[in-house]
Amino acid sequence: MKSVLEEIKKQSLTLMTAAFAFVAALVWKDAISAWLKPLYESAEGAMGLTIAALVVTVVVVVVTIILAKLFAPKEEKEA
Repeated sequence: MKSVLEEIKKQSLTLMTAAFAFVAALVWKDAISAWLKPLYESAEGAMGLTIAALVVTVVVVVVTIILAKLFAPKEEKEA
């Protein structure tokens, strides 16, 4: 019974953390949109949004690669 309660607590924490991350992502979406607004306002409708989406995608890929390298588990060197 105790392991079930521990699992419920663990999953609840995971869900709450994900919910907070989702809220943070929504706020960041608005902030990034405000920063990119000059980029896609000057272009025509869908084309401007497509350019903004491509810029954000490139930035996200680069940041993801950097974070993956920073937080990757360290491999032990063989002697």
